[in-house]
Amino acid sequence: MSNQYQRLAKLCLLMVISSILITACSQQVVQTTHFSSQIPSDCRVVQHVFGKTCVPLDPQRIIALDPIFTLDPLIALGVEPIGFASYNGSGEEVLLGVSFDEVEGAKNVGDAGQPSFEKILVLKPDLILTTDYGDDEQKYKLLSKIAPTVSVPNESHLSPEDYENKPWFKENLRFVAKVLGQEAKSEEVLRQYQNRIEALKNRLGNQLHQIEVSVIFYGEGYIWTISKGNYPVSFILDDVGLRYKSVPYGEWNLSIETISEYDSDILFIVDVDKRGASFYLQHPLFRDLEVVKNNRAYVVSQENWRSGGISGANKTLNDLFKYLPEDE
Repeated sequence: MSNQYQRLAKLCLLMVISSILITACSQQVVQTTHFSSQIPSDCRVVQHVFGKTCVPLDPQRIIALDPIFTLDPLIALGVEPIGFASYNGSGEEVLLGVSFDEVEGAKNVGDAGQPSFEKILVLKPDLILTTDYGDDEQKYKLLSKIAPTVSVPNESHLSPEDYENKPWFKENLRFVAKVLGQEAKSEEVLRQYQNRIEALKNRLGNQLHQIEVSVIFYGEGYIWTISKGNYPVSFILDDVGLRYKSVPYGEWNLSIETISEYDSDILFIVDVDKRGASFYLQHPLFRDLEVVKNNRAYVVSQENWRSGGISGANKTLNDLFKYLPEDE
């Protein structure tokens, strides 16, 4: 009997959600996939991978469905979303580049890959920011029935050449700022970032041209490092003018035998599995490295170093300010 009640409850819930979606669809001023030539005067037209969207001029109830490409730039622009998605694949909620303290008061609507449409509906957003990795058109169509939805470009949309040479975390900020009509604010944020880069150069002085940096990620059953462009840290190190060890595009994974090749002047170990500093500094893979013996190996968080947005880039810079300069 209880199973019959459960099936009946699920059926009722499905009917309610379908009714709300149909109502939202009928109330939508402009369809994003079938853009009308009649453009309302109280919206901003944004072109993206799925077409055009009529975005409210001053959206107040924004949901960000990707921590890196939508939530990170919102926080950098000083915009407080009402909802956000996290990465939940490891069994815990994870944000990259943004802390949970920075979204206090906002509702978590589930995993970025499969957010809860029920939770999104309840929040009554007036703008949804999502991103696309090549298979999200159906999700986009459903979201656009709830509220105006913009698909924010990500690094997968770039050619390998652009991927390695264009600091895409800066362009990501500019795109989201354009959606919101906050282009001037984005340029201010980028100027502040550049000022911090110059300040770090000055702090390093002669050390700038004397040290080489390595970055190793450890976790999820893999050990890997950076290539040019695959994390903002490579662009940050380029901006500072530091030498760093890297691998060709797509060859990120390292073997146990090659760890010694990353015995540089300074080593950052990104603690993906959250094991703590003592685990790595006493680990047979690392403890015999000269950089560890010289106390220039530092364990840092994936939230700051595995990010892809300007907020995360600034948190990476925080660590560089903390660990790179050495009293001469």
